[in-house]
Amino acid sequence: MLLRSSPPANMPKMRRKWRAKLAILCVLVGVYGAFMWHATHTKPRVLMQRVLIPVDVVSDTIKVGKAPPAPPVPLIDAPHIEVPPPHLNLH
Repeated sequence: MLLRSSPPANMPKMRRKWRAKLAILCVLVGVYGAFMWHATHTKPRVLMQRVLIPVDVVSDTIKVGKAPPAPPVPLIDAPHIEVPPPHLNLH
């Protein structure tokens, strides 16, 4: 098939409503693209200048002596528990 630079003479034209819808869609896509380009390529306005206020965040450290060692924990044996063997009734 040959490539033509213009459509054939007997080609049906698009309906008028569809042409209007297509034109509106193209305009909306163009407006959205322009808005997105503007939003991504412009710097936001500086509303307020930065003010540096000197503040001491960490106070002077307080030196504390070592705590006395903990007393030893006495170890006691666990109590002896006597458990009778289970009784099974097998008939």
